[in-house]
Amino acid sequence: MRAVGLIAINFVREQRWPILVLMIWVVLLAILGLVGSVRNDVGFMLFTFKQLGVYGVAFAIFFGASAIHNERKTRRILAVLSKGVSRSQYISGLLIGIMIAVAIFSISMGVTGTWVLAGPGKPAHIWDLIACLMLACVLSASVAVLFSTILNPLFATLATAITLGVPAVATLQFGSHWGRAIPAYSLLDQLLQFSFERRSTTPLGLMVLAFIEAILLWLAASWIFSRRDVAVSVD
Repeated sequence: MRAVGLIAINFVREQRWPILVLMIWVVLLAILGLVGSVRNDVGFMLFTFKQLGVYGVAFAIFFGASAIHNERKTRRILAVLSKGVSRSQYISGLLIGIMIAVAIFSISMGVTGTWVLAGPGKPAHIWDLIACLMLACVLSASVAVLFSTILNPLFATLATAITLGVPAVATLQFGSHWGRAIPAYSLLDQLLQFSFERRSTTPLGLMVLAFIEAILLWLAASWIFSRRDVAVSVD
């Protein structure tokens, strides 16, 4: 576990600038909340809050798609694996690092959203939405990491977009049950469809399914990665 934790912490340290960019957007939302005329525009503030959620999923995909490639490019991966760290531990460390980055962003977003959006006459279930967002990010990142074991970052990102996009399009065209195939979009849609005019319910079934699928994707990525030659240099 110590090795997994060190890999995760190192990943967060390496991705500090992308994480900082995400945090700047959260700070911007907080600054907008200080402007009375803007804060009273509930529609604009809610749109900005939802937009941040989309950014979080996008960054999670980029994190997952590029993590292994960056480690191979710097040859750091060889030094780590030579110290007796297993391939499954390595993948676990990367995914936990992504989860930490997502958690930092999501919790900050939840705190800011609670302050900006909640109030008299605004029964915002912010933290239910944040939980859905975090699971959507983790599931999306798990798909990206799986593809990153066999593809370069560009094609891993494209393959992830297609894998997540097909259930999303099918959901929009044929019904919500298609979204259960890979429920990243369905969970993100809980945030995108949120409004103060209607009461939302927490999709516990989708959340459990997303968690199980993330574990299965982690196992699949570990199995594939254990059979890959990481000594070959990459461009």
